[in-house]
Amino acid sequence: MRFVFPLIFAVLALGVLPSCKRIEAKLRRLAEQSGVTPKPPPPPKPEEPVLTPEEQAIEKKLHETALLEAAAPAPEVPTAPAFELNKSSVVSILGYHDFKDRGGSPMLIAASKFRAQMQAIKDSKIPVISLSEMMAWKHGEKNIPEEAIVITMDDGWEGVYTYAFPVLKEFGFPFTIYIYKKYVGGGGRSMSWDQIKEMMQHGCEVGSHSVSHESLKKKPKNKTDAEVQQWIVGELKDSRDFLEENLHVKVPSFAYPYGNFDDAIMQTGLQIGYESLVTVNGQKVTWDTPNGKLGRYIIHGDNDINFKLATSFRGRGDVGSNKFLVADAKNDKGEQLIQLKPKPDTVITERRPLIEADLKKLGTIMPESIKLRIGGLGTVPVDYDPATMVVRFQFPYKLRREDCAVSLSFQRAPAQPVEVVSWHFKIDLAAAYLPAQ
Repeated sequence: MRFVFPLIFAVLALGVLPSCKRIEAKLRRLAEQSGVTPKPPPPPKPEEPVLTPEEQAIEKKLHETALLEAAAPAPEVPTAPAFELNKSSVVSILGYHDFKDRGGSPMLIAASKFRAQMQAIKDSKIPVISLSEMMAWKHGEKNIPEEAIVITMDDGWEGVYTYAFPVLKEFGFPFTIYIYKKYVGGGGRSMSWDQIKEMMQHGCEVGSHSVSHESLKKKPKNKTDAEVQQWIVGELKDSRDFLEENLHVKVPSFAYPYGNFDDAIMQTGLQIGYESLVTVNGQKVTWDTPNGKLGRYIIHGDNDINFKLATSFRGRGDVGSNKFLVADAKNDKGEQLIQLKPKPDTVITERRPLIEADLKKLGTIMPESIKLRIGGLGTVPVDYDPATMVVRFQFPYKLRREDCAVSLSFQRAPAQPVEVVSWHFKIDLAAAYLPAQ
């Protein structure tokens, strides 16, 4: 019996094989008739040769290394510190009105006088920034120089375009004009829309100065409190909408006519969307100055008093009473007067830099007159060596800001003016955090 079943299977297989061959032949004929050529079967995969003992050892080592690399933590990538806002900056906002060949009234300054003031600012190296830059700083979005000036002009007199604009354009100073609805584009001595748009192409920003230029604290007769409030809202809002429709820009700032306002008016201005409201109070702007009462130094004609107050920062004389030296000033022999470290406009990686100023080419110096001011620190104590005439200051902590501004002032003799040299350098924070190679 044990041979019966194999015999049966063999017979069945012999019967099936011819049948399979017939089916295969039939399929081949059908494929040829349809024009489809059947794909040949894929060739068998070549067998991998057997590894030698040496190759097996290498393969094992590579496999173990790959496992270790996969399990190892990714190396830490050094990162620069988070942005740090410098809240110690101080800004002076200058306020002008009209300009002519000659002065003659508190609201009118001679073009020559204005040029002299702008030249003094240029020589002082105190940066002139735009109002929008100052507000970006107050919003915590960016840093500004330790000391800065903003230039504004009220009302929209054509003298701004004729006399002030060419000077501001020449010096590259940004500025803001505050104009009111009932005057702009009205002919006569008011600026035209085309003149305003031209200035906007060269650093001019536009703010609102109300609809009528009437005092917002005025109490019209026969008006209820609700009607007075509605009128105030109109003076603030309608003037802004009017300017935005004609100039197609956002108008985020307002100047109180005559500087007259109270806390209720200020809150109304902030509530309807103004980011800043400026006064005529001669006060410098700091980071914590309320945005609804930003002080301005109004320049009254050819009187220099407010200009001097505005351009005097933290005990230093105003720009008219100081002598400003450029960082690369040279003597009669062509030698650089002051050797500065770090060098001006360079990029360093040392986060606790040593500040040095070599003054020996200046001749004599009054040691007690030496003052060194650092952006973010103010006036700092210095080491002065009378023998080498080198001023030094070592930063007590690591800097976390990219830009560092330095200002050194001194007198050569009691009768001589205070001389000031300012420079700045940058710190490559990302490079400073990289490990030493």
